[in-house]
Parts: sequence; C-alpha cells; structure tokens
Amino acid sequence: MKISLLKSNLAESLQSILQVVPTKSTLPILTNILVEALEGKLKISATDLDISITSTLDCEVTKKGAVALPARILFEIVKELPESHITMESANSRVEIKIANGSYKIATVSTDDFPKLPAVNTKKEIRIPAEQLVTMIRKTSFACSTDETRPALNGVLWQTKGDRMRMVATDGHRLARMAVDNAKLKGISEDIIIPPKVLNLIPKFIEAGSKDVGIIFGENNIIFNLGSTILTSRLIEGPYPNFEQVIPSGNDKKLVVSRDGLGGAVRRVSILSNALTHQVKFTVKKSSLTLSTNNADVGGEGKESINCDFDGDTIEIGYNANYVSEILSRMESPEVIFELSTAVAAGVLYSPEIPKDDYLCLIMPLRLAE
Repeated sequence: MKISLLKSNLAESLQSILQVVPTKSTLPILTNILVEALEGKLKISATDLDISITSTLDCEVTKKGAVALPARILFEIVKELPESHITMESANSRVEIKIANGSYKIATVSTDDFPKLPAVNTKKEIRIPAEQLVTMIRKTSFACSTDETRPALNGVLWQTKGDRMRMVATDGHRLARMAVDNAKLKGISEDIIIPPKVLNLIPKFIEAGSKDVGIIFGENNIIFNLGSTILTSRLIEGPYPNFEQVIPSGNDKKLVVSRDGLGGAVRRVSILSNALTHQVKFTVKKSSLTLSTNNADVGGEGKESINCDFDGDTIEIGYNANYVSEILSRMESPEVIFELSTAVAAGVLYSPEIPKDDYLCLIMPLRLAE
C-alpha cells in the first residue's frame, strides 16, 4: 500500500472514526482501524462490534492494499504533523508516514484479525429527509435508559408503520415521543430498537447540503448511508414496553409558562438541590409558579417565582430538575404547556405550537421530601 493525501483530510477522518474505537477492549484488534487503499480512494473503518463506521476520502493511490493500525497512535501522530501532503507506505509489517523533513513508522496488525463489517447493499436503500431524521433523534434519544437490567429501554424505538414514522425513548422516569409524516417507510419494517450511540453520531456526519439519508434495514442491524460515511449498528432485541399506556389522557389541569423563564429558574434553584435526587418543588397557583429547594447537606435553600397561567387548584409537585431542563431544551416555542393531574401522577409537556400527536414529553414526579 502506498498513498499520498493532505494531512488535514486524514486527521479529520481519523478524528471522526475514533468515536467508535474503544479505548480498552478484551479484543485488542478493536483498538485498531482498517485502512484500505482503493482506486483513488482511502477507506478507513472501525468497529466496537456493536457499531461500525467507514469513512471514504479522496487520495492519490500509487499502490493498492490494506493494513490494520493502532487508531489512537496513528491519529496522535497525524494530528501533530504540519499541514502538508503526507505519504503512507506499508512494508515488512510496518507503515511509514513520510513528510518533507521526517518520517514515522508504526507496526501493523494482520488485517485477517479485523472483524468482517456488514455488507452495504445500496439497492435496498430507502432515502428519507436528513433534517427530519436529525430532529427526531435530537428530540427523543436523550430520554433513553442506561439501566442494563432493562435492555429494551437502552434504545430508541423506531416505528415505521402507516404513513407516519415515530421515535420513542423512555427510562421509566421520563418519556419523549415524536412522529412525522413519511410514507416512504410504510410497511418496510417491524418496530426496531436502535442504540442511542449510533443515532447521536448521525448529526455529526451528515454532510453540509445533504437533503437525504439512506437507510438499509437488516435482519439484526441497521445501516445509515451518510455519503462519505457509512454507520452500521446492531439492533436491540425487544419487545419494547407498551409506552402508550403510561401516557395519561385525563390530566385536567393545564399550566402554561415561559420556556426560557422556567428553564432559567430551574437551573438556578437546582444548584441547591439534593445531589442524588436533584429534586425541585413546583408550587403552582393561578398566576404564579414557585420553585423551591432545601438541601440540609449544605445548609442551603433556594426559592424563585415566575408568572404562569394555571386553571386548577393549587398543587405541589416534585420533579428532577435535570429531567425538566433536558425536556425544555428540546422545546422550541416561547411557552410550554404542562398537563397535570395529581402530585403523584405523570405530567405531560408539549409546545402550544406543535400538536401533541407530533411531539410530547412525559415526566414522572418525585415524592416530595418532608
């Protein structure tokens, strides 16, 4: 293998690939990347066995070939090189990186040991709007669980039945659900559960100006074709819990409040909240919402009131401040609506500008500390 390309192009590609390379692994080969010189192209691949990534970039190829190299060592060397054309050439189980006034040699690993990556069959690809996919990911994936005892909740549910596609995520304490019109995926797949790690990588790799993303549904995996980058992920085995039954339909109290006003107050008051529960008490009256917290561990308490519009009797509810802040950061309207019932029932949050069927979040209350 012998190639020549701009240092900055290689460094950028390596930096993106590193997001999938494990820092430590029981399989040492996984800390390496596969570098393949093809006709006028350089293909770099990495995998942690759950997620695989392949990045392709233009380069001058003098001799085709493939090597496996330690990912982080290669990146650290390339990153520190001055901006110039660099040459990489493999010989005798080593790769030499040449610049005008120096060279660096790295030992290679047998490419036979590198895991076989899933084949990409673009004939089975379905293209959907990139902006639509990115919005759905951003508005749902934050609510995934990290509890390994409930693996289905560790992923985002993607439903593609009918003329709408829907993403749902929940950890049992909060839930986010978003749906958009899209007939392209109608009947393509049963419900699938996707790890949030791969979904959160997608916005980083969508190229400027890209209108569509290619999706290939596999039997046990899903492939995202993002142009010069291909992301592949295993799917999480279901079934996903029946989330519809936990979304209340009879909440009869409606609180309308400024999104920015509430977000700022929650952040400030929560500084003095319990480090474990992050509990902030909401005291809701006709025209005011008072946030308060009391932390005996630091001998502190906080209290702040903001204007609101509320159509029920006074109610006191405890919420995890971090959960409230994360939900508010996904809303984009000047105001948000809380639909409430009792101090121990789930609250539903949504924007007055977007129908609840399109996007809503649910948050479970905390039992108020005496």
